[in-house]
Amino acid sequence: MATEKRKNPFRVGGTVVGRYFTDRAVELKRIGSALGEPGAKLLVYGPRRMGKSSAIESAVWRLRRKRQAAVIADLSAATTVADMASRILQGATRQLRSSWESVVGDLVNHLRVGVSIVLDTAAGHPTLVLDVGQRNAPLEEQRDTLAEALDAIERLAEEKGRTIGIALDEFQEIHRFGGEEAEWHLRGVIQRHRHVSYVLAGSKESLIEAMTGRNRAFFKLFELLPFGPIDGRHLARWIDSRLESHGVRPQGAGRRIVELAQPRTRDIILLARSAFQIGARTGNLREGDVWRALDQVVDEEDDLLRADWERRTALQQNVLRAIAAAEEKLYSEAARDRFGLRGSAYVAAALDSLIEADLVVKLGEGRYEFDSPFMRRWVVRHALPDVGIILT
Repeated sequence: MATEKRKNPFRVGGTVVGRYFTDRAVELKRIGSALGEPGAKLLVYGPRRMGKSSAIESAVWRLRRKRQAAVIADLSAATTVADMASRILQGATRQLRSSWESVVGDLVNHLRVGVSIVLDTAAGHPTLVLDVGQRNAPLEEQRDTLAEALDAIERLAEEKGRTIGIALDEFQEIHRFGGEEAEWHLRGVIQRHRHVSYVLAGSKESLIEAMTGRNRAFFKLFELLPFGPIDGRHLARWIDSRLESHGVRPQGAGRRIVELAQPRTRDIILLARSAFQIGARTGNLREGDVWRALDQVVDEEDDLLRADWERRTALQQNVLRAIAAAEEKLYSEAARDRFGLRGSAYVAAALDSLIEADLVVKLGEGRYEFDSPFMRRWVVRHALPDVGIILT
């Protein structure tokens, strides 16, 4: 038990399931229902670091425990459309093995494109990848390989008399490979499937809103599931409970952790993880310890945060200083004088660039905030003193 208590009860990096995952009961139910219903189509969307991928992984994990077939493919790092097809095939061979040991051979029999059978070293089993030449094929041919990968899973599901759920994470990346034409192509593939269900997930909200708008490919094709923050009170209680179960008296630390790092779930859990490391030394966690934990994360990520800062223009850096100081009137003469800002058009262009770089989010008319609480804290510590503002 003592060894268990010394383990950090919070995990970040990759997806988390089981006891490291909390809440999202409504989302899990909708995702699980969609993946298990033939022909269902659900689109899950929301900001980065909210836990969408973990929620989908948890829903699929629950389905597998019920011996239902489901596949996840993360498309975020794909460089070509052919890469997307390979990722789908690899996900299928890895994740359907528990349902059909012959899944590799079955899929090969249903595919009409060239593939190679290679060893999946992580799983210790064979898997499929498209022949390497497909990565350099014309875009139209690569789209055909993506369609073939999904069609093969549809044919397999029909042959087995089963529903197969397919979850495509960061699906909006298809837009990079052909814009609206690529979107319409994917819609056509999805629409013709009757034995496969789809859950598509994405974090580029403005692009997804455009893709699902009127006269665009995904208009009214999917049920929509917005994915926002976890209820702060629930998350604070869960953090306190996890701390206490691992030998650290929280003394209300969960609430403070949520306040400092909200709204992104990953940021909150990262701060909780750092706070546990400090609290484990004495068995207690006080409010001042949470601030020290915040600075500990900032120090650990200093190289990345500093690099983000140094990539910005002088005007963009000054706009970040103003936002860090909670300046509400960025276009005012007082703000221009205090932070060295230029005219309104220049400030607006700087804000657009910072939003595009995922450093800043727009909250409402004239209101902006840092995307990351750790970047804000870095600016407060290292850049605000340049304009005579020192915040603790």
